[in-house]
Amino acid sequence: MSREEIIGDCRLILGDCLEILPTLGRVDAVVTDPPYGMALDTDYSGFNGWGGKGHAYEAVIGDDRPFDPRPLLHLAPVCILWGANHFASRLPDSGGWLVFNKRGDGKPSEICFGDCELAWGNRIKSVRMFSQIWHGVSRWSSEGRHHPTQKSVGLMEWCITQAGGPQTILDPYMGSGTTGVACVNLGRKFIGIEIEPRYFDIACKRIEAAYAQPRLFAEPTPKPKQEALL
Repeated sequence: MSREEIIGDCRLILGDCLEILPTLGRVDAVVTDPPYGMALDTDYSGFNGWGGKGHAYEAVIGDDRPFDPRPLLHLAPVCILWGANHFASRLPDSGGWLVFNKRGDGKPSEICFGDCELAWGNRIKSVRMFSQIWHGVSRWSSEGRHHPTQKSVGLMEWCITQAGGPQTILDPYMGSGTTGVACVNLGRKFIGIEIEPRYFDIACKRIEAAYAQPRLFAEPTPKPKQEALL
């Protein structure tokens, strides 16, 4: 069942992005965190810690098979794909990388699935890094956790600036809507597509809540560190 919601400058579509993308025009940038093809077990109900009880999340649809990024590469002049180290062999050789340092300035943590996550960008010239503690209590208490692979709003705001500040951003794998919240905070237009109804509803609520907050259309605050990797 398909559904569409318009919330401010955000157009949210429930459905399969592979069916919906051909009906959309070109946008300024694609910024997304697609399924990696790693068959992630999203049942964390056995965990009791990290600042809260573990939770069994809805499965990431499409994560049970290798991800093909090719349908996304010609939708916009700028493309940023998180988790691209899992499907790098199917990406063009040109392009640079973004690094999400989830340790911040802290020490390695055994409760963090990985110290860093990587994104491929077709217009990224140098390797750039965004540092923010994103595990344990810091993750649970700062923004809540609505999706098993949820990124931080600050990270996605930073991605938009790394994309050159585009006006209209498309996220074909919207999840819980973090990219959309970042667009609201920065005064950008957003198109989001999500196939799982539960995550779609969460995204709608988060974006509505973002519009309800007073905000200035400015670049992200400088709390997280950005570093160049030589």
